[in-house]
Formats: sequence, C-alpha cells, structure tokens
Amino acid sequence: MNVREHIGKLKGIYVGKQKGEPKAFVAAAELVVEHGLRGDSHASRDSGHEVSLFPMEVLGELQAEGFKVAAEELSANLLTENIKLNSLKPRTQLRVGETIIEIIEARKPCRSITQIDNRLPKRLYGQCGQFGRIVKGGTVRAGDEIEVLIGSNYN
Repeated sequence: MNVREHIGKLKGIYVGKQKGEPKAFVAAAELVVEHGLRGDSHASRDSGHEVSLFPMEVLGELQAEGFKVAAEELSANLLTENIKLNSLKPRTQLRVGETIIEIIEARKPCRSITQIDNRLPKRLYGQCGQFGRIVKGGTVRAGDEIEVLIGSNYN
C-alpha cells in the first residue's frame, strides 16, 4: 500500500460556544491534552471524547441526497477529507498538523440532528465519524495534512 493513501486533509475546524448550537468555522484552533479544542463547549466534558471528527465525504453524500445540512450543524470539531475515518479502529493515531489524536470510539448520531431532518440519525448510523483524545497538543489549521500513523489500526 502506498503511504500517500494514508494522507488526508483537514478541511474545516468548528468551535461551538454553547452546547446545542451550531459550531462556527475557524481557520485555526488549539488542541489541548486532556481537554479538547480550546473554546469549544464540549471540551473537558467527557474523558476520551475530547475532539470529534466527521468525514467530508459523508457530508457531500448527504447534500447530494438532498439533505439540507451544513458542516456547522453536525456538532463535529474537525472535518476530514481522504481518510477512511469511519473505518478507523480505536487506538489508531492521526497526526493533524503538529498534533496527535488517538481514535477512541465511533460517534453515534445525536438527537439534536433531528432538528435538521428527522431521517438523519438513521442515515448517519455507522457513518458519523469518530471521537478522539488529544495525545499531543498544539495548533491545527484548516488545510493541514492528516496522516494515519503507520502501525495504527487502519482498514
């Protein structure tokens, strides 16, 4: 397998000031070990769920299927591209810019997305991205490369 197949891109970073409200796009943000994304309402709330990741490809599929949904509404912090995000197993590590995130578990669709469309929870089951914990903190920027670290659990 070509090592470039393990390289993706950080397409967007989203921070929510209040739980339950859409997150706002930011060009850069700080990931803090044992906390999460600085300034996000979900940070430090749940151990291991410090940051949430969602695949751009799934968002594109939803929009192509006619769902009126934007990245800001998905409750995810990091929007990824060209990573088989939903196939990553727990303990897989991703280098995002200068940071390292360890996958903890798959995200499940939350009830708040029924406000967008009540069909979304069923449609997103098994395709809702991942939760991760910050192993190495630092700044991430939209456009940063995402590398699945060799030796990690990757399908």
